[in-house]
Amino acid sequence: MKKIKILFFCVALVAMFDGYSQVLSGKVTYKIQLADNGVDIKNSPDREFIEATREIANKQTATLKFNRTQSSFILDQYLIADAEDSGLRKFARSMAFIQTVLNDYFFDKTTNTAVQRKENGQLLEIENKKLEWEITVESKKIDNYLCYKAIYLNKFINRRGKGVSIPITAWFAPSLPYSYGPKYFNGLPGLILELQDRETTFLASSISISNIEELKIDFPKGRTIPKEEYEKKMEAQGNR
Repeated sequence: MKKIKILFFCVALVAMFDGYSQVLSGKVTYKIQLADNGVDIKNSPDREFIEATREIANKQTATLKFNRTQSSFILDQYLIADAEDSGLRKFARSMAFIQTVLNDYFFDKTTNTAVQRKENGQLLEIENKKLEWEITVESKKIDNYLCYKAIYLNKFINRRGKGVSIPITAWFAPSLPYSYGPKYFNGLPGLILELQDRETTFLASSISISNIEELKIDFPKGRTIPKEEYEKKMEAQGNR
């Protein structure tokens, strides 16, 4: 019975999604929250570095821009104090980027490809894979938008050669039927307003939708290399 209810629910969402195909573009700003997971760092020799990383991470915002066929998700730049651009805090700033966003993301529906821009500016080209979301009937309101919970199991092989499965939780709004979200998480019948990716939570703080003018998505210019080639190169350098 539960499966039947979820099936009807998904059909209703798809019908709603098809009814809003005239929107040209949108822009969403997300606040970023890096959780501490209850880990006690009081006596840790890395306490200052960990605290600085969390502090900097929680100052960050990221912006999703999209039109009918393309999207970008980029970490916003904020004013950096001189003390934050040197020594320990400079390393903490890089770690905050790695732990929260990791890359800037650009997606093209027409070619089903995505480009990731690393912190060092390197451009990686990847084939955009379809994410297998499990949509639930659990709901809550985010900024007056009724949102439903969806879960994606991110499966990969870690450096030890062991299979790992990490649950990614998204809250999407069917009344905003645009299949985009933070990072590379997309494909739901509604805009993702909240996403939990391990210790990082992205929460929409500003939403702007336009059916008048289509927003241009600026893909980064430069040489791109396949992600697999880049990873092999990094692995070879690490083994030297």
